[in-house]
Amino acid sequence: MSQIASVLGGSLGVGIDREVTGISVDSRTANPGDLFCAIVGEAMDGHDFIGDAAARGAVAAMVSRDVESPVPKLVVKDISAALASIATHIRDRFEGVVVAVTGSVGKTTVKELISAALSSAGPVLKSIGNQNTEYGLPMTWMRLEEQHKFVVLEMGMRGRGQIAHLALFSKPTVGVVTVIGTSHIGELGNVRAIAEAKSELLQAIPNDGIAVIPSGGEFSDFLRKAARCPVVTFGEGGDVSVVDSRTDFSENRTEISLEARGERLSGSVPGLGSHQAQNAAAAIGVCVGLGLPLHDAMGSMSLGDIPGYRMKAVEFNGATILIDVYNSSPESCMEALQNLALAPSTGQRIAILGDMLELGDYTEEAHRRIGAEAARLNLDRLSLVGRAVHWARDGAIDEGFEGRLDLYGSAEEAARVFARLEPGDFLLIKGSRGMALEKTLEAAGVKTDV
Repeated sequence: MSQIASVLGGSLGVGIDREVTGISVDSRTANPGDLFCAIVGEAMDGHDFIGDAAARGAVAAMVSRDVESPVPKLVVKDISAALASIATHIRDRFEGVVVAVTGSVGKTTVKELISAALSSAGPVLKSIGNQNTEYGLPMTWMRLEEQHKFVVLEMGMRGRGQIAHLALFSKPTVGVVTVIGTSHIGELGNVRAIAEAKSELLQAIPNDGIAVIPSGGEFSDFLRKAARCPVVTFGEGGDVSVVDSRTDFSENRTEISLEARGERLSGSVPGLGSHQAQNAAAAIGVCVGLGLPLHDAMGSMSLGDIPGYRMKAVEFNGATILIDVYNSSPESCMEALQNLALAPSTGQRIAILGDMLELGDYTEEAHRRIGAEAARLNLDRLSLVGRAVHWARDGAIDEGFEGRLDLYGSAEEAARVFARLEPGDFLLIKGSRGMALEKTLEAAGVKTDV
């Protein structure tokens, strides 16, 4: 703890030094040896939970005001700035490759695939869970060990300047943008502004670094111009392109064939859907830029894993449940519906869809588009949960939807759908994180390890 105090320009009293092995910002998940950071949020004040963190083993607390504490405390003006300083201190002593990933869709999956691919060349430290913020990334840097050769970070974005801040202390040498879409359009107003916010990552990559971006799309040229370093593209006509893909629902894997600058690569990756092939292409793009053996990277990537609640199939009484409830945006929801339409169903194709959140003025249009897509795909049943999904219902009706339409007030109510499932049916469950549609599974008694 004395070293942290020194980094921040302070000091500790005699006899109160402690060995700090990690950082926690949530008292419920504090671990022995942690420095608990008392974040002040809109609904909670971390200063009220220092005792809880200490009871779970936290050995010290970082606070922004002087309060009583059962463990030694370090008082700072701004906890976020203090954490950035700690991360900078650690980062400046790391000589390996730092890969940062952002994008409107798929950044967590791509981060996992990059981490798996790079593991063929050495030990990898990666951000875990939702540690993609000004609080989470310093927690990742605290886990850095001497053995690590690569660090792979996911960077979230809630507004302009946030990615620039994360890049300022993480100093990535490789920047990856997965796709530009409408996630967080409620905060930024339009897709152009989202592209500009995401491009902050590319602007932070040094001249001798690498940018990995989609080969197509409305903002491909914009992203390329934002980078001052060499660029590797993935997607149709890119440096890494998808030749073929096939989804294996029974194994929760997608078999893929890629071409990377004339070299053909084949294998399989965890996860379902043709978009997984694009995610894999992005990961291989990083390896192309770094000059790593691509077949080794492809083999290691096949051993990777995808975090829970992201498009995984489980069996339930002869039916197949496609669980994709970690989050939802117009782009990812469209992909999920298309995966459902391609599923090898011998029965009905059914979707339980929850609200897509944080879309602002785009909410109505986005939900109408999703409903219309369900109609075009000829789904047999559409069960909708939330306050905005009535626009999805209207969009489906306007497009001539002929199946059954239901509106539910909660995830638990939507569990009624399970009682009507028959062997051979495929059921998709998709919604934003705030909708907590995993409660549908719990209410229906579905056992899952996702």
